[in-house]
Amino acid sequence: MKGSAAKGRTRSAGKQTQKARLTQLVVLDALRSWVFPTAAGVVVFVLYVLYNIDVVDVGVAVTVTGVLALLVVLFFGLRGFFEDIPEGRRVALLAGFAVLWCVATVFPFYRAVNRGTPLFTAELKHGGPPVTVPLHDRPGHYSLFVEGHFLPVQGRENRTATYQIALGHDGSTDRLIEGAFSQEWGSQRVGAGRRSSMVPVMHERTLLLDELEDPEGRDLTLQLKELSAGVRDSVTVRIYPPGAPKAVLIALGVLAVAAALGVDAWREKGSSEGLMGTLTVAALVAVALFRNSSAATPGFPQLIFGALVGAIGGAIGGWALSRLAKPLRKYAQ
Repeated sequence: MKGSAAKGRTRSAGKQTQKARLTQLVVLDALRSWVFPTAAGVVVFVLYVLYNIDVVDVGVAVTVTGVLALLVVLFFGLRGFFEDIPEGRRVALLAGFAVLWCVATVFPFYRAVNRGTPLFTAELKHGGPPVTVPLHDRPGHYSLFVEGHFLPVQGRENRTATYQIALGHDGSTDRLIEGAFSQEWGSQRVGAGRRSSMVPVMHERTLLLDELEDPEGRDLTLQLKELSAGVRDSVTVRIYPPGAPKAVLIALGVLAVAAALGVDAWREKGSSEGLMGTLTVAALVAVALFRNSSAATPGFPQLIFGALVGAIGGAIGGWALSRLAKPLRKYAQ
């Protein structure tokens, strides 16, 4: 009797251990496959809905969406290495690569939307005196944002207003900065089926971006020379300090691509060859297009366009990189 009871307990303990092991395998497989992309997709969907009903600011929605999309790309590029637990040295190298990859892609993307605190802010009055921008002994490339303010009107009317700002120094004018604010009405379908309806939607373009070059590091002046009717008699200007130099961003991108080649060289033959290189090129192309768009504040249209072109560029660049990675396999395996 005692022997039978002991055997029963042993079989029960064995079943529990096997069940726990199966549960662990299922959880790990879910973490390696669908959990993170699904969670990211849910967050993006909720944010997009909140953005469309004006609960979440466009900057927050675009930032979170873009960062999550880049992290999902990185996840798909590296998850194949965790089918089995890799050795400690390889884990450390993969972690280092992930940090480099994020610095080369996520950080530039984030800074394109979130420029930080402006270096200088002022209101330029139409016909008012020049305003001095104190850039003495700080040479560099600066971003100038010009914001207009349309006056309220009754009804729906498409409007355009132009401005002209004189940029100079020491009482002389170096160049004229010109731009146009716009306010256009359109329609958008809301709902589905028979319950859908067309509602009026206004699209404004009241924030414009220009570039300032001050290679000698001298004080500059800004004066609002011309401003169309229909807007307030002043514009708001904000100047932001230069971000990371383009040479640094390019160097980080090259390092990320080179590191991606090394990561792909670790893969077993026939297992997602060139995947990380392809995804890295796609991410870099998408971020570069997003950063260099003409919009003062890049939004979802620029994000979608960058993603589509990045996918094409990644496919082409990844094919070339996969050929370069093949000679590295015999050294990395």
